[in-house]
Amino acid sequence: MAFTVQTPAAADLPQIADELSSWQTDPWVGHLHTGDLGWRTLLGAEGAAEDLRVWARDGSPVAIGMLDDGVLRLALDPELVDDEVVATRIARDLGDPRANVFEAGEALVEARGALALRGLLLSDGWVDDELWTPFTLDLSNGLDSSPFEQAGLRVERAGVDDAETWAAVHWAAFKGTPFEGAPRERFIRRWVAMTSGPLADRAHNLIGFDRDGLPVAVTTVWTAGVDEPGLIEPMAVHPDHHGHGYGRAITVAGADALRESGASSANVVAENSNPAAIATYRAAGFTALATVADLRRL
Repeated sequence: MAFTVQTPAAADLPQIADELSSWQTDPWVGHLHTGDLGWRTLLGAEGAAEDLRVWARDGSPVAIGMLDDGVLRLALDPELVDDEVVATRIARDLGDPRANVFEAGEALVEARGALALRGLLLSDGWVDDELWTPFTLDLSNGLDSSPFEQAGLRVERAGVDDAETWAAVHWAAFKGTPFEGAPRERFIRRWVAMTSGPLADRAHNLIGFDRDGLPVAVTTVWTAGVDEPGLIEPMAVHPDHHGHGYGRAITVAGADALRESGASSANVVAENSNPAAIATYRAAGFTALATVADLRRL
């Protein structure tokens, strides 16, 4: 058997996304999703491709990893999550700088659902790191509309012309600094690149407006195909408008957009260190799945 690990070209992104989509199953384990790759196209197609690593056996992909601010976020073919041979090869590459995954020294891996690989890394001295909880919402039986009524949120689809509005809410939620100057222009430019990029057709971008017409919440949701789990990535509420149920309402709106696209479920992962996010997803009707830790090499 011939194993390879390669960094793909930008032109390969749709094919890789299709492969990754085929690996999404219910109940979702919280591993790398097509939507994670789609959100990474904020860096442009070339930038997103540069962060990918594709492991193949005899030419067929067995694992896809994405380097995200130093963390390797992995998904394996679900039929191979307990394959010791595949796990051994990936673990070897994680420890070999020549494989172009990690440099020597400290490293961080997100290997949710990769049973054999997780066991092998732990036996090799990797240790548990930050805890995360996947959340899922079954979309087969419709959705409760009461969050919209209670919050008074009006939700609209966002396109390229809405880039500044969408980006401003997200920036306020995640950065908390003035949305101005070069950082503002750069983020808007990146958002436009994502919404017009090679994976844009898999996304639904939403903006929520309060009763006064102010933009207060945003989300982007990503499909992996009909009857496959969809992903919420990201969801944000403007910090000036917390406490009104907007997070719950925009989350349900995102789930409904996935339902309309034929997704089997809506899914998201939250850090255990973020109780507000966990409370929001529970309030939106999501069910918490098994908590899983990232793995760190010291």
